[in-house]
Amino acid sequence: MSIETLLLFAGALLVLFLTPGPGIAAMIARTLDAGPWHAAIYGSGILLGDMFWFTLAVTGLSAVAEQLGPFWLAAKLVGASYLGWMAFKAFWSAWTGARPKPVFKAGSKRGWIATFLAGIAMPLSNPKPIVFYLTLVPAFVPIEAITPLSYAAMLLIMVAMAVPTAGFYIGAAHRARTWLSTPTVRRGADIVTGCVMTGIALLLLLR
Repeated sequence: MSIETLLLFAGALLVLFLTPGPGIAAMIARTLDAGPWHAAIYGSGILLGDMFWFTLAVTGLSAVAEQLGPFWLAAKLVGASYLGWMAFKAFWSAWTGARPKPVFKAGSKRGWIATFLAGIAMPLSNPKPIVFYLTLVPAFVPIEAITPLSYAAMLLIMVAMAVPTAGFYIGAAHRARTWLSTPTVRRGADIVTGCVMTGIALLLLLR
């Protein structure tokens, strides 16, 4: 595979990762709720889910995705349930005026694992990466020319594109946490966060 094709792939990924979507919104909300490390774990789950769809595309298994109806539905339910719980906690914080406890106990193994699994569920049920990897990637990347070495290189490119873009959004949200800690601003932010999370959960269920 040529360097030009790999650069084209990297550019397409950069656009995909920078474009705001459900995954980025959920990652920002996770930062505000439990801090940047939990958001990073959530983001790593999203990246693994993206790699799943990419692998389906490059191995010629796109047709298999059409047979994953029950699995896809389960992924939607997991992702929507997690986002719904986050929305509930945000609305509860706005109603009571008190800072809620994190969705998961910070640093607990259960918290890390649950956050990671919820991150995986996001791209598995989100139309944006599905359309990108299963339709657009085969359109501009010669699938038949992908070797194990080039496949590994493309996975590394995915990591190289995902880490800084996720870090940008997580870092910006984390820097805003002190300002958001004031009661009035926090209540408004909780309402906005709850509305966004509810909207994303409904989007995952209805699409």
